[in-house]
Amino acid sequence: MVLLCPFTMKHKKILLVFLFFIFLFSGFSFRDKEEKKTFFGFDTWIEVELPQDSALLFPRISSLVTHLDQLWNRFSPRSMVFKINHSSFPLSVDEDTFRILEEAQKGGEETQGFFNILIAPLLDLWGFPGQPSIPGKEEIEETVDKIGKSKLHLEKESKRVFIEGEGQIDLGGIAKGYLIDEIVSLLQKERVSQALINAGGEIFALGKEIKAGVRHPREEKLLGYIIIKDEAVSTSGDYYRFFEEEGVRYHHILNPFTGYPGRDFWSVTVVSKKATLADILSTVIMAGGREALVVVEKNFPEIKILAVEEGGNVYLSPSMEKVFFTE
Repeated sequence: MVLLCPFTMKHKKILLVFLFFIFLFSGFSFRDKEEKKTFFGFDTWIEVELPQDSALLFPRISSLVTHLDQLWNRFSPRSMVFKINHSSFPLSVDEDTFRILEEAQKGGEETQGFFNILIAPLLDLWGFPGQPSIPGKEEIEETVDKIGKSKLHLEKESKRVFIEGEGQIDLGGIAKGYLIDEIVSLLQKERVSQALINAGGEIFALGKEIKAGVRHPREEKLLGYIIIKDEAVSTSGDYYRFFEEEGVRYHHILNPFTGYPGRDFWSVTVVSKKATLADILSTVIMAGGREALVVVEKNFPEIKILAVEEGGNVYLSPSMEKVFFTE
């Protein structure tokens, strides 16, 4: 028996309600002097809450979400990522695309290859985000080999980009984090003192302390909450896009070295000063499991990590122990 659980529009609405519940449950309340707007992009809902006197920035935020979403949707022939993926020669790209690719390349180097944005052919092989199924072992091995031999070339002065090999770009493990950091940058330039940004469950609290709830990956309840201020929280889990076959759950966060979904953890939550880095590292640990966790803790000692192991045990890094509470 195969159980398909794609992240459909219906699921998005349910998740939005659930995330709102988390904030209320964990002690965060919306005040009369604040205004909230919801946007859609990157295949998710993006909520931004600002002081009322900063509400004039909402149209600029909306334009930013739309602009970056259109740039990086690899399935749209009009997007820059689609053009890079299907070009046989170097392409000049815009500043935002070049910068996110630089961040992605740096993330790959600092995580010893566990973060690899050239993973699109592997996602396609598994059928994510459409109708997923288990590929053949040889197909997986061949695709992993192709991705491993591929290289992203970035020419800084000319802002030109070229993919050597058969890998193709997918920005699913970094785009939401980059978007949040860009929104935060905009707000800081406009001297907005406080804000709350929630992009599909990835959260940034600007200028104020909040309690961000961490959901249980198997039950409709909270594991606890994390106290953050001027930080981002990113969670990667096996419960967003997945299917089950013969009692085994297969999710969309794939290990670029094995070609299979990560197995060690049900979910991973990371806290960082930058949302881009939180997005990358939660993806890396979820995909690479305990081996990747060791790499991340060695190279990013300042990062706070919560990982729910297969079976339900919760691992907390020493820095996370200081900010995570169950009551």
